[in-house]
Amino acid sequence: MNPLTVFEAIGHFFYWILYLVNPDFKEEQKIKEIERKEHQQLVSKIEKRKAQESNKKEFEENRLTKINNNEDLLKICLDDPVFCDNNIILKEKIEEEIKNPDRRKIFEEEWKNTFKSINYGCYCRNETNFNIYPKCPIDDISLDQACKLRHDCLKSENKTWVDSDSCKTDFLSFLERIPYSNKTNLETFSNEDVFIFTANKYKALLKIKNKIN
Repeated sequence: MNPLTVFEAIGHFFYWILYLVNPDFKEEQKIKEIERKEHQQLVSKIEKRKAQESNKKEFEENRLTKINNNEDLLKICLDDPVFCDNNIILKEKIEEEIKNPDRRKIFEEEWKNTFKSINYGCYCRNETNFNIYPKCPIDDISLDQACKLRHDCLKSENKTWVDSDSCKTDFLSFLERIPYSNKTNLETFSNEDVFIFTANKYKALLKIKNKIN
């Protein structure tokens, strides 16, 4: 028999004897196990955060390179409207690109698809949906209320939700009161963060359309 195996077996034997008969030793081992697990969780969180930061940095560098090379400008803009609205160079490049009628048509269609893809509450969507909640969460200062007022206005003018030039003044006025947020990690979003994120996206899309039109 391997001598190391014998010594390990003897060590385990005395460990369990101490564990069973010595309450203080048992408690000490429990504390060590808790500390070990907490340490593992902390290390895991740190490694995850480092990986996220590295991925974010790589993504931002690749995005900047594409903008400099005039690649995927429309996609970059509509994938992150807030970034686009804050990036003067990107908007100027898109203005130049959509002088081509074919590119303008693509921009118009992609803009509409992006605007329609946003869903929040009962009214902040391409088609209202009253089956989401037992009672729609509307009050005088809610985003859903602002969307309801815009839907009512559009209906009176026989327009649709994606008609960006219609019934936008009051809607955009409400959105302008909500500053752009830098939070992007959806996994950690609170209800308030979701509200701000949605309002910011609507605002950015409307401002981009106004600028580039």
